[in-house]
Amino acid sequence: MLISVSKVRHALVFMLFFTNGVIAQTGSWAYDHTYFDRGMMMEMQGTDILINAQTYSIEQPGILIIYNLLINPDDGSTSLIKGIEIDSHFLQIDRGLEYSDSKYYNSGGINSYKTADSSIFKMMIAVFDENLDTVRMILFRDSTLTSFGRDLVVNDDKLYLWGNSGVGFSTLFNVMVCMDTTGQVLWYKRYKDDYQFLNSAFIEESHDSQLITTSMGWRYQENKTIVVRKIDTLGATIWKRDLGLSNSDDNSCLARLGSDKYLVTTYKDTVYNNPNDEVVSIPNWIFVLDEDGQIVRDTILDAPARRRYNKAVSTQDGGALLVGYFILPFSQVAVMTKFDSLGHVQWDRYYRDNDFSQIVGTNEYYFAGGFFDAEVLQDGRIAACGMVTDSFTSGANNIWLVVLDSVGCWMPGCEDGLQNTIITHITQGQERLPLQLSPNPSSGIVKITSSLKYQDPTGTIEVFDFSGHLIYHQKGVEPVQTLNLSHLPAGMYILRLMTKTGYAVERLVLK
Repeated sequence: MLISVSKVRHALVFMLFFTNGVIAQTGSWAYDHTYFDRGMMMEMQGTDILINAQTYSIEQPGILIIYNLLINPDDGSTSLIKGIEIDSHFLQIDRGLEYSDSKYYNSGGINSYKTADSSIFKMMIAVFDENLDTVRMILFRDSTLTSFGRDLVVNDDKLYLWGNSGVGFSTLFNVMVCMDTTGQVLWYKRYKDDYQFLNSAFIEESHDSQLITTSMGWRYQENKTIVVRKIDTLGATIWKRDLGLSNSDDNSCLARLGSDKYLVTTYKDTVYNNPNDEVVSIPNWIFVLDEDGQIVRDTILDAPARRRYNKAVSTQDGGALLVGYFILPFSQVAVMTKFDSLGHVQWDRYYRDNDFSQIVGTNEYYFAGGFFDAEVLQDGRIAACGMVTDSFTSGANNIWLVVLDSVGCWMPGCEDGLQNTIITHITQGQERLPLQLSPNPSSGIVKITSSLKYQDPTGTIEVFDFSGHLIYHQKGVEPVQTLNLSHLPAGMYILRLMTKTGYAVERLVLK
């Protein structure tokens, strides 16, 4: 069932910033009676960004929705929004979103809400076309076992789906399923070795067109470890590397480096149970493996708090971009780290909401947002998507899209040492206000007419040049007022109006 765009309660809300002379965006979406889960990924369709996310209906238990949104990275406009309702009490579109031959392939797991046996889960690939219409749903179950899909590779008209199988939520095996693009199973194979449990993570095509996978393995009463495995296109293991880490999480990111290396990340699994828990600094491990699975180098990334990377993306310069968040008690701070082709950190940036706060004496802790996927645009800019949450208890997660410059900055100059870059997120209570500038183009005297009914003494009017520099600031906003900008040189500018009830952003040309 397609979801109408009228389902949207708050349409796209954007704040404009500037990166190397290009307008960049942050944005959020909120849908009635739903909240977004962490399954959130990006792909490119030409120059547009496709964001794929899943959500659950609070008012209709058992109804799960996959949303696809096609977004212009230059102005934040959404050219297409489509959703499909699925009758299920479990849907996990986890890490796999691949584009091939005008189709999108999205991996996950699913179980029908009407099924009497709630343990019958299947691996899933949802296939969408470029109009974001569903072409088919591919389902696979490993014998009589519960099966979950995690990530996939599309190679030579074959789908390689990497996932788990087991009993209930006990993941006994890693499973690789090879299918054609219609969903016909060509072969499948289990991987277990000497571990009691194996939980799959990522799969990538190797430099020599084989397959590289990561997973988490563990034994009874022993610590967890990260397993990296190279597999040929018929399912045979070429080599396996046990990284031997203590109590690692299964979110072990994976990306190609240079022409013959691989980057693998992992971190310890720690859970905070209440807001007063002490913040513990637990570092990340970064491994660089060669084509034979040998460890070329390993590094510990220390941090102010434990960071969790959700996705690694290979970049055109042979490096890799990692995105995720710091995990604090009941809060998150988005993080992005760039590695060169040898696995050395080039830059490391953090991003959080200006409204990041806590309400004393309650559990209403505002999440500042985290990243779950990223893409490098054709012009070198970086787009990252994730979610921000109104509060810990409300369950209202909004999609968060950020477009940055090529070195992860939302304003020029942060590469000079400003690590804690701030990105403002517009909350649901703010709306975009109608605003008229006249004349436009102008010789410098500009009349501003907004939809405000009353004066806002705390509001601001700001003017930026097209390099992102603030060149004019005024406190206090009237419904109608006049600015004298005749002292500014001719050119293109951006006028931003911020008030208690909303905001407005308009281009202004001075002649």
